[in-house]
Amino acid sequence: MNDNKQNAKGLNRRDFLRLGSTGAAGMALTGLGALDASAQQQPAQPAAPQPAVPQLPRRRYGRTGLEISALVGASDWNAAVIPLAVQSGVNYWHKAHRWTAQNMPDAIKSQPRESYYLEVVVDRVDGDNAHGRIDEEQHYQFVKKCVANSGVGYYDVMKFHFGYHSLNEAQNDLGMVRAYQRLNKEGLVKHLAISQHHYKNIGGDMAYEILPYVMDNLPYEAAQFFYTYGDKKEVGDLIALAKQKDFGVIAMKTMGGVGRAAQDPKFQTMLAEPRFGGSTPGAAMVKWLMSNPNLTAAVIATTNFDQMQENFTAARQGALTVNDQEALDLLAAFNKGTTCLLCSDCISHCPEHIAIADIFRYERYALDYHDLSRARAEYKTLTKNGTSCIGCGDCMPVCETNINIVSKLMDVHKLLG
Repeated sequence: MNDNKQNAKGLNRRDFLRLGSTGAAGMALTGLGALDASAQQQPAQPAAPQPAVPQLPRRRYGRTGLEISALVGASDWNAAVIPLAVQSGVNYWHKAHRWTAQNMPDAIKSQPRESYYLEVVVDRVDGDNAHGRIDEEQHYQFVKKCVANSGVGYYDVMKFHFGYHSLNEAQNDLGMVRAYQRLNKEGLVKHLAISQHHYKNIGGDMAYEILPYVMDNLPYEAAQFFYTYGDKKEVGDLIALAKQKDFGVIAMKTMGGVGRAAQDPKFQTMLAEPRFGGSTPGAAMVKWLMSNPNLTAAVIATTNFDQMQENFTAARQGALTVNDQEALDLLAAFNKGTTCLLCSDCISHCPEHIAIADIFRYERYALDYHDLSRARAEYKTLTKNGTSCIGCGDCMPVCETNINIVSKLMDVHKLLG
């Protein structure tokens, strides 16, 4: 975000530092508009009571019983927006194990411990999410170390990052579950959740094939998985099933194409047409998510004040308008042929077993989240990247968004390789 620019949508970093978090919250999140420059030249007046910041809605996080904010925070958010997020009611923090006692935001740790919820994310060992293994003892020790380093006393949720490779693994490898049970008995974690990906590229199963078993047979109480506008029917059905079973659901990777559309001049010209009524794809996407009563919450990358205000305002409004639907349809048309929805259907048809959806997920980090360094670092870990494509085209007929996958793999390699 440009520090020398301010608009009616939010405060820039310089204004935030000058006003302080309370003043900034009053300005940025109650829609009071830009600061009056002439007022800044007047003698200082006694501080007036700041207006209350409108709060995000909260929903029950399944069997955990936790009432969490409809938009959850993450430790990789821009540190400057976190105080405003806390004041707006964000009370659940994804990947909170990355904070230590030294760098955990004061805005969070200054609150009573029972008023916010922290999540520790546990990865496989001896490899990445596709090739590592589950190890009870190492997971147990990892969480114990995180609790000690953070000084928070306990984590509210322990989340199995990336999840099981297959239904068979979920049925037969209880290492993560046993690690949780030991930690729970010691009071170091309270609830168990899973962040489930698709694994067709390694001969595994889709998230919606694995999670029904997890809901019914394992002590997990909630899950996080891909969900965006235009997603497969199976994903919507899974969310509805989760609601029936009182199983919490957090949607992730929801903003496909939003970041690149915001930088596309032709798209922005079209968005200015009266039929969109000032709606934006980002705000419309948040409202679309909030309009699903079966969904608990969403985690959305947030790097600046404008993004946060747009997302938070939309979450509080909730209802999807005709203008919002028009904006979503415009985004869907923009994404056609360009933006992967991460459904992973193509992977089953790839003779080289390339992790196509993962590659396009990294592209999303670069183009929609504007985090090129993360995208390149993730891409570098792949055992097979875009150059492994033999150009057979077997993957392309099943792509619901009509992407020229062969060509796009080469383009992404040029960007990230």
